[in-house]
Amino acid sequence: MSFNAAAPVGAAARERLPTSVRRRQPERGAVTPAIVVACLLASALSLGGITLGRMAAVRSDAQRSADAAALAALQVIKERGLPFDARAKAAAEAIARANTPNPVAITWQVNETADAVTITALATVEVDTPRFVFLDGTTQVQGRASASLAQTKFDTAERRLPKLSLVLDYSGSMDLPFSGGGARAIDVLEDSVEGLLNAGLEIEYGAVFYSSNVFRTVPVSPGAPNQIMSTMNSYDAGGNTNTAAGLAAAGNLLQAVPDTGRYVLLVSDGEPNDFGSARNAAAALWDRDMTIFTLEIRRSGSGAALDQFMTDVAGTPTNRRDRNYHYVATSAAQLVQEFRRIVSTIVCKVGPLSPAPSDPAGIRVFLREGTIERAVPATDDLGRDVALERYRYESTDLSVRLTATACDAVLERGAAIVVRSERPGLTQ
Repeated sequence: MSFNAAAPVGAAARERLPTSVRRRQPERGAVTPAIVVACLLASALSLGGITLGRMAAVRSDAQRSADAAALAALQVIKERGLPFDARAKAAAEAIARANTPNPVAITWQVNETADAVTITALATVEVDTPRFVFLDGTTQVQGRASASLAQTKFDTAERRLPKLSLVLDYSGSMDLPFSGGGARAIDVLEDSVEGLLNAGLEIEYGAVFYSSNVFRTVPVSPGAPNQIMSTMNSYDAGGNTNTAAGLAAAGNLLQAVPDTGRYVLLVSDGEPNDFGSARNAAAALWDRDMTIFTLEIRRSGSGAALDQFMTDVAGTPTNRRDRNYHYVATSAAQLVQEFRRIVSTIVCKVGPLSPAPSDPAGIRVFLREGTIERAVPATDDLGRDVALERYRYESTDLSVRLTATACDAVLERGAAIVVRSERPGLTQ
């Protein structure tokens, strides 16, 4: 009998089939639950593995975005100043987004102290995921980075007040008028000093009054201005010019107070009794780390010897006999102006910067009024740019000096001086 493999085979017929045929006969249309579960599990594991791998790549992108955002934000602050406003954030976020092909959202946290600005950037990326792997169909991947930018901020609350000892010449020649007549030099001097003391500048004063010898000293203290004005009202010009004694007394006053910047301002119209002794007295002040300004009251009869002497005793401990520290007044108005210039140099010279800037070209200086900062450009000549807001970095003493115009914001409006000099760096 023939066997038709395509014909239906009943149960009895199947019993008569050879064993080898029975084993090859398929069970059509039957898939066991175990196979389904296995397939689904394999698919889930495969998709999960792909998703987790993608998330790891996105997380790396998000971290790069956070790093770039924090560093870019501080670079923007270094160049533009604070506040870190919407425009600054947009500039930093543009750099962050260039580090990932995925849409990224940045949130910011800014913290400022006297010596640093720190920014934390949180970069968040939404990742699409299979719903049977992550039920919501999306998940968030984040990167976080903090970076810090060193700065030095000088304001009224934090600045240690510099100490200034006035050395005032009350010799007989001060009874004479300025060139061309007018008020006596001693009267103009007293009016100018009174105006200086009433200006409310961030300086602690002391004073030495001398002629043939020192006849009155006022110790450096917060209450000194009233004592100085009282002394000026009590004495008049007369006697010789013992400049050496006046300078020595000023050194003793300054040595008695903490060194937060020690300055001497010698105001005189005459040659000293003893040039050598006066020059030696100036050298002794420099040896004690004191800076000397000289303000010469010049008349038509003033000689070259006085000009040279006032230059010889002017300067800093590291730049002695410096003509830049010798000022000249030929009129009452100019005397007031020169007083202001000298004091501006003291008040608007900040430093030393610590640590020392590794690259002076990288220094950025700002004036801050309230929460708003404005950049102050650099100059190589404070005198030439006196009418502009400019600064100059002094590498000899690691300080920053402002022009008189820039200093007006400090003297008249209480602006703080902010100096940033280094590149920002990641802190974590």
